[in-house]
Amino acid sequence: MNRRCCFIWGLTLLIDAASLHQIVEGTKESTVILKCSHRSIDLEENQLTVHWRHNNTRNVFDIIRGKVSIEKQNPAYKNRSEVLTEELKKGNIFLRLTNLQHSDKGIYLCFVPVLGIHHSTQLVVKERSFITCTTAEIRSHGTGARPRGTLHFLIPSSGLIALYLDRLFW
Repeated sequence: MNRRCCFIWGLTLLIDAASLHQIVEGTKESTVILKCSHRSIDLEENQLTVHWRHNNTRNVFDIIRGKVSIEKQNPAYKNRSEVLTEELKKGNIFLRLTNLQHSDKGIYLCFVPVLGIHHSTQLVVKERSFITCTTAEIRSHGTGARPRGTLHFLIPSSGLIALYLDRLFW
């Protein structure tokens, strides 16, 4: 009976550890929310210490004994990262990261030392997928040609410009 309990407890730990990595996708300049744990945290506020790191080196956000600490925060995350305090009161640790940049992609690690939680999230940052269309009127300046059409600019988020003419000169 004792071996069976140890086996079930060990299996539970393995399943728990295996589910601690997730993948989150965001687009450039958007906002994402990363979660620290799949379960609710039950700690007094003054006992809660949480560390968020990017690629295991950059300090994204810290909570030390219940208080936000940005002393050692990497400048790349200043005014772009925050822990959702309303969710924190419910026992959920979520990090909001705004104005995503391509340099934000990678692995985010969340540590809650007193509970032994080490959670990783892979952030994938994709290019925004919209197209901006701009129309410009073409006028003749002394050439005698009479323009009769529209010049269209198609500017995808990649920055490449595609042009096409619609009956420009007759």
